Amino acid sequence: MSKRNVVLSLAAAPAVAVLISSCAAAAQNVAHSNLTVQCSENITGQDVTDGGVAGTGHCTITGIVHDSGPDTDYRTQNGETALIRRVVTGAKGTITFVITINLASGGGEPWTIKSGTKSYAKLHGRGYQVVDNYQGSPATFVLKGTVS
Repeated sequence: MSKRNVVLSLAAAPAVAVLISSCAAAAQNVAHSNLTVQCSENITGQDVTDGGVAGTGHCTITGIVHDSGPDTDYRTQNGETALIRRVVTGAKGTITFVITINLASGGGEPWTIKSGTKSYAKLHGRGYQVVDNYQGSPATFVLKGTVS
């Protein structure tokens, strides 16, 4: 290898390192990226326990996913545990979140993504419902977590 080839190879090394590190960072961000879901809903006013509609409204999703649209909450109760199936339909597809609420302790409220359609078909995620203002008018809810 001549001196010229060695100099050109060394000159390209920083660019290659930047490219590799940016690809690695992008892959890491896709692996676990932040997601926030803010919802405002009208609650039916009834303690739905059989999987029926408990509220309808609108959600805005931000973070790695940017979308918004109508949502419907379906509520099931078994003893001291309530499950909310929150179905959010945006322009890019539908995401179904399942939120578990311990009615005895009232704390935690973890959520997972149960399913998705279109652009969200392979989306997985989990986190916590950090705002649960079901007595508000309208009621407000905020989910925070990570998705992959």
